[in-house]
Amino acid sequence: MQISTEPHNPTALRVIRTARQLFMQRGYRAVSISDIVGAAEITKPTLYYHFSDKEDLFVQMVLHVLQELHTHMAQVFVPLTDTRSKLIALIQMMLDSPNSDLRVIRQEAREQLSARQQARVGYAFQEHMFIPLRDLMAEGLERSELTGHSADELAMLFLGFLEGFHYQNEQHSFTEPQFPKPAFTTITFSPTTLVRIFLHGVGT
Repeated sequence: MQISTEPHNPTALRVIRTARQLFMQRGYRAVSISDIVGAAEITKPTLYYHFSDKEDLFVQMVLHVLQELHTHMAQVFVPLTDTRSKLIALIQMMLDSPNSDLRVIRQEAREQLSARQQARVGYAFQEHMFIPLRDLMAEGLERSELTGHSADELAMLFLGFLEGFHYQNEQHSFTEPQFPKPAFTTITFSPTTLVRIFLHGVGT
């Protein structure tokens, strides 16, 4: 199964970036092809030259987001040597990345995409997010900076932890009932605090 995409030309990239903003702000079902071509200032034939349909565009957008996050993750890790610092940098990177809420992306993919396209997104998520994070956890275990769980378990725990707090810097305006606005969105945590909680819990 193909996971990654070939580099997009400037027009296709403009469409992807426009669609990304609209999909993340409104939700998949609330965005039409007409909305996208209007915001991107292109024609429908131009869009359909690059993408077969709305589902294909959404998938290409998700793959682009995951590849972008993967690249940024590698970059922020370069000057860092310990697991704690890398986890803090990863959270800061995610909070600073506009329209990159993985919780929303995964839910939208699960709710809106065909089984084949869901699998494609799932493999891409594993390649670009889970495996690099699992490798980071494995390094932490080897240096005795982490303990108590396998690298796979720690990666899954951290991803769930991260997704649970990513909303704090995201501004969504979904009208669909499956996206209720949390009642506690005024609560924010710094990346350092989140990593401290992840590593040490909240007990005395």
